Amino acid sequence: MTPQIRSIIGAVLMLAVIPIFAGLLACMPVPIGDPERSSVDPDITGVWSASAADEEAALYLFRPYDDRTWLVLGTTISEGADYEGELPDIETHGDVTRVLSDEPIGDAGITATTPVVFKVWRSRIRGVWFMTWEPVGGIRDDGSFTAEYWFVFRLEKSGKDEFSLRMVDSTHETFDNIVDPDDYEGDNYAKDMRRTWERALKRAIDDPELYADEDATWVFRHVPPDLTDEAAALFREVIEFE
Repeated sequence: MTPQIRSIIGAVLMLAVIPIFAGLLACMPVPIGDPERSSVDPDITGVWSASAADEEAALYLFRPYDDRTWLVLGTTISEGADYEGELPDIETHGDVTRVLSDEPIGDAGITATTPVVFKVWRSRIRGVWFMTWEPVGGIRDDGSFTAEYWFVFRLEKSGKDEFSLRMVDSTHETFDNIVDPDDYEGDNYAKDMRRTWERALKRAIDDPELYADEDATWVFRHVPPDLTDEAAALFREVIEFE
């Protein structure tokens, strides 16, 4: 996987520059799986820290939207406007839990950056689980709210408190013969072409080159239950729940 592809993986999970990378080829022009036929895994519901090698850790809330999908809110952690001292780099799960435990929430402590929101669902192909992240909040030129791109990951669970995501590389050769969205003459590329992309993914599902490198794998670990209130307070720095 190229450095450019690794950069977008960091972008989607580090949150800060997603709009800049929206058009890159690592994004999928179709979703994988049908959210109406999915189901929420209760193990994944809750608050997680996410980290990858040499990347800033992020905090995620997987909130069931219905029985099939999650509404996922993500944010990174930074110093409040009146924070005294220097916040250490937050790169691991231990760093996240430590600052949630030790630092106050707000201007004098830690705060959250601008959040991102996704609609997220699972799908299973040939016994392999995938997770599709659909950005929420964009408005297209025609005034519609249909997503223009999706992030698709291979999902692997290590237990109730840990799972990992490796992005599917949409530049893999298995997708080479699929018509590009810009050359498509139909009315709804994502709807009409989803099954074509899924069949191509299925053919290459066992090829390691279809996925991000190991060092670009994002590992999610549950935030300890006794820090749920602190995590909720951090999320309320950027979004109101009441």
